[in-house]
Amino acid sequence: MSGKLHFFLAILIVASVLGACAEKVEDDIEGKRKLAFETWMELYGDGATRLPTGVYVKKLSSSSESSVIKPPVDGNWVSLDYTGRALYSGNIFVTRDSATARLLGSFEYYTHYVPEFVKFSKTDTVGVIQGVYDALATMNEGDVVRAYIPPSLAYGTNGSSFSGGYQGQTSAVGGDVAIIMDLELKKIVADPVAYETEQVQQFAYNHWGKRVDDTIAKNVYRQTLELGKKDTLTVSDDTTVCVYYVGRFLDGFIFDTNIADTARKYNIYDSSIGTKYDSLKISTNGTDTSYIAGFYKAIVGMKFGETAETVFTSLYGYGSAAQTPDDGTWINPYTPLRYTIEVLHPNGEGTTLHPYNVTGFKEQRELEKGVWVRGYIVGAVEGSNVATDAVYSDTINVKTNILIADTRTASEAEKVIAVELPEGPMRDKLNLQDNPSIYRDQIEFKGDMAVYLGQVGMVNVEQYILK
Repeated sequence: MSGKLHFFLAILIVASVLGACAEKVEDDIEGKRKLAFETWMELYGDGATRLPTGVYVKKLSSSSESSVIKPPVDGNWVSLDYTGRALYSGNIFVTRDSATARLLGSFEYYTHYVPEFVKFSKTDTVGVIQGVYDALATMNEGDVVRAYIPPSLAYGTNGSSFSGGYQGQTSAVGGDVAIIMDLELKKIVADPVAYETEQVQQFAYNHWGKRVDDTIAKNVYRQTLELGKKDTLTVSDDTTVCVYYVGRFLDGFIFDTNIADTARKYNIYDSSIGTKYDSLKISTNGTDTSYIAGFYKAIVGMKFGETAETVFTSLYGYGSAAQTPDDGTWINPYTPLRYTIEVLHPNGEGTTLHPYNVTGFKEQRELEKGVWVRGYIVGAVEGSNVATDAVYSDTINVKTNILIADTRTASEAEKVIAVELPEGPMRDKLNLQDNPSIYRDQIEFKGDMAVYLGQVGMVNVEQYILK
């Protein structure tokens, strides 16, 4: 008899068993489901062993390691790879494997396709269904098994849904559905805190040669990658800074960044949040808790303009609870994190990425060439001196300059700088006499600092960006 005929007959048998449930409401529906499951297993179980709980397990492979770790015990944490599919339809509803996700069309670049790190506990089975727990109890570290799980030990009457890139060709498994779970027990961890501490210490030593004594806080390491171009001040524990960052796991996978070009490079750019790729403004005074603690630990002691990399345990990250956003990267419990951080002065650095604001421009002790400044157009100087001849209006009778400030309503010489508009297309497009509509628009200029119209301003403008 052919395999196809076997399968057809099995479906008929299962369907007839389940159909009998509909004939008499008072029948034992759960009993009929169990009978259907057992019938299917008898025909297609492929030699799987029935556990006392009703789960069937077939070992597919074992670790070649000589010192095999025994099955997990209650309270251990396990690193578990898996793919799940419905027993009768064969539809995959969840997978942690990137190759499988690509084949199914569910692959997401922001998804970290690694094993789930979950607690093995009979009383605390968050994230582990009973049937998987039963199968895990038979596995050694390195084992790969196929578990056949009846509905009552799977997702019950309600079923479950999956997202974040881990869903399969379907994003849900219905209620009262028997399932097949292919499981690989990657690692058994008795103490997750000690385990991740060791990971962080090894990373710091292997990459930077740092030892335990080289920490800036317990289990927090930092390595300078590049100092700023200026001999700037060190960030204290009561400082406001601007930060650009790239967040990674220890394996290098990027899960978050506020650098637009980096996000585009790794296909995780998100255009739905307009400010996502602005610099973060962070205060280190201890009252700001908007970001993870590792940020603050790493930033204190850096210099303005410095780029450094830091690595730390989950104590300073997301702790013992998984982070599971629908449209962001899943972060396992007890996950060490590494960040590349660039610390910038809140008033800017004069660079393309982080221009001076007007306050920062005026704070500079030396006149610099080829710097960027950002501000709002607030008027112009109709004379030779900002202090006495400034006009804060969109009605202007001069084309040679404009005034910019940090706020749209500034009207004092101490809060503005004058920018000389070079003759030609730039002057034609930016002078307020001919272009009153740009009044109070934000603009960026690249040019040279110089004494202009009685105070420090900008001349020799090369480029501009009108926001």
